[in-house]
Amino acid sequence: MTGEVWWERDARAEDRLVPGPGPSGVQPELTEATREAVRADVRGRIAGYTPDWTDPDRQDAGVALVRLFGTQLEPVLGRVNRLPEKVLAEHLATAGVRRRPAGAAATLLEFTVNPPDGTSVLVPAGFQSGASSPAGQVIYETDEDLYATPATLGALAVQESGTLENLPLGPAGPSRPFAPFGRDPGPGNGLWIGLAGTAAAYPRLSLGFVVVAAPPAPAGSGELASVPLLRWDVLDGTRLVRAELMRDSTAGLRAGGTVELRVPRSWAPGSPPGFRPGPPLRWLRLQIAHGAFTGPGPVLSGLRLNMVAATAARTVRDEPLQPVQDPGRTGGSRMRLSQLPILTGSVVIEVDDDTGGDVFGTATGSPAGSSSRWREVESLAAYGADDRVFTVDHATGEVTFGDGVNGTAVPPGFRNVRALRYRVGGGSDGAVRAGAVNGVVTALPFVTGVNNPFPASGGTDAESDADTIRRGVGELRARGRAVAPADYGLLATRAPGASVARAQGVPGLHPDFAGVPIPGVVGVFVVPAVAPGDDPAEPPVPTAASLRAVADYLTREVAPAGVTVVAAPARYRRVAVESWVTLDPDHDRAAVLARAGDAVRAHLDPLTGGENGAGWPFGGALRHSALVRALLAVDGVLAVSQLSLTVDGVRLPPCTDHAIGPHTLVWPERPLLIPVDPVRPVSAGPARPTGQAGPVRQDLGDRP
Repeated sequence: MTGEVWWERDARAEDRLVPGPGPSGVQPELTEATREAVRADVRGRIAGYTPDWTDPDRQDAGVALVRLFGTQLEPVLGRVNRLPEKVLAEHLATAGVRRRPAGAAATLLEFTVNPPDGTSVLVPAGFQSGASSPAGQVIYETDEDLYATPATLGALAVQESGTLENLPLGPAGPSRPFAPFGRDPGPGNGLWIGLAGTAAAYPRLSLGFVVVAAPPAPAGSGELASVPLLRWDVLDGTRLVRAELMRDSTAGLRAGGTVELRVPRSWAPGSPPGFRPGPPLRWLRLQIAHGAFTGPGPVLSGLRLNMVAATAARTVRDEPLQPVQDPGRTGGSRMRLSQLPILTGSVVIEVDDDTGGDVFGTATGSPAGSSSRWREVESLAAYGADDRVFTVDHATGEVTFGDGVNGTAVPPGFRNVRALRYRVGGGSDGAVRAGAVNGVVTALPFVTGVNNPFPASGGTDAESDADTIRRGVGELRARGRAVAPADYGLLATRAPGASVARAQGVPGLHPDFAGVPIPGVVGVFVVPAVAPGDDPAEPPVPTAASLRAVADYLTREVAPAGVTVVAAPARYRRVAVESWVTLDPDHDRAAVLARAGDAVRAHLDPLTGGENGAGWPFGGALRHSALVRALLAVDGVLAVSQLSLTVDGVRLPPCTDHAIGPHTLVWPERPLLIPVDPVRPVSAGPARPTGQAGPVRQDLGDRP
């Protein structure tokens, strides 16, 4: 630097554009909504309306009224300034753009049972367990039936090239990650699992697998990962018997999940050929029957018994809907469910059929007491008079039925509309840590404990109004079809089975062939939502399953015929900010530095950063002036005397901007904030930090 640099707060007048929730990030300010502005306007009119009031005293009643009027009018004018936002929100609601409801977290639960005869215990679907969270108790319900066995994991062995290698076991399963099919997976290789217990795990056995995630590769639409044919067998004494695979949520050990097997009643203990001598166990074998993995095979970090998937939700059953009285409303009838928030697609409603004028129940066409089930849809606009459908406002619990033109009208009656069941839950509070789900809510004989050995995943709060408005403008443009490149990124967030917080579509770009435009190909860069168990020091990376789900959904549902969609992880540039800041001596230094570090990382965040809080823009240049403004907005920061950037380990000259390249995001590392002497500016020569504080590196995870 050559000369002094000194950025500080100034008192210049603000323009008439203020931050807003729309896609541009700003909206017009209709009026200055401050009590001081109101009082100034009133004071300016005194000479015209009350010229005899020439010397107002602070103790005067008129002065008190003016001050009170300014205080009361301030929130009213604040609501006036939200009128553009209100108009846009109403327009989007009329066009069918609805706020996305909360999503429920999911986890794997491990059950412990102790029946006196040693046989398996049925834990029915819907079994409830509890977890403590800052917001209170979170209820988890099991999604499937589970036959829990009191047997324990007695031994593990990997079979490769005809030899068995025994694996060490700890108190909670394997003591270290291992390859279940050996170093060179191929036909004949397999995993032997030995169970210790007094009785066979009849009629079903559930196993939970934790697969070490590999870096995801770009996935094209219609592509299938090469997975060999796997076979499960039971060693019944000395002979192998086929075990029927009932359910496999791991997709052939490509992802963590559960496997449920139907095992025979007669399952005698034994030992596999070549296994070291020991007590007889009941053995399972998972073997590659045909084919091979693409690249290295899977690596397991966990294997447990009696595991079943569970969702952070609870089920409400047999609830009559309450009518909503709205005399000024025309159209279909509205009713309300009592429990909130409601999970999407979980409402099952039954309506008693209309018997017409047969008040005595003597008609033969429709038996008395007959009813029909109606189904939930997103909008009634696409349905006719004979379609028995309804919509649900998941945040308020309001259920809207048709009016006889768009959707069938509900027949008149008393308590004739019932919710057979619906699920309530969702939100980030359900994403609990490992071991948090440990309370048994449903009483069941012989069930002695429940636990989640691994953190819950998912769990999202309802979409904010600002995010809905930003997304809604794109929804109106796309109308459910991907035509413009921006449509692909917007509609990728709808892909079922995928965790997508943001995405960007790029025409002609195949991630494997960068720099070569390919006609008929659209590349989609995906940014997933941040899960509670993710490393806060690493950028969010989607799973291979999410990439395949995005590519398949966009190609199958929204892209024009002939377009190939390739989904890939977003690319990041690591950015570290070093800044010399002057702090207000009247504020707590540690707290100010913590807030300043948070402000820098929040500004660069790929999901919530940028100028409008919608996430750092793909390809958005790094501008030092914007970072300076972010620091000056922190209460307690008086000035920023120097700011420099380090991008991917390369330090840039101070006070310079940097282009990060197209289709790329930034990932903020810990900022280095150096407090300087507030008495004088820092010159180009050696600067003197304040007192004995020295350089202070602030991290979001560090707090005073």
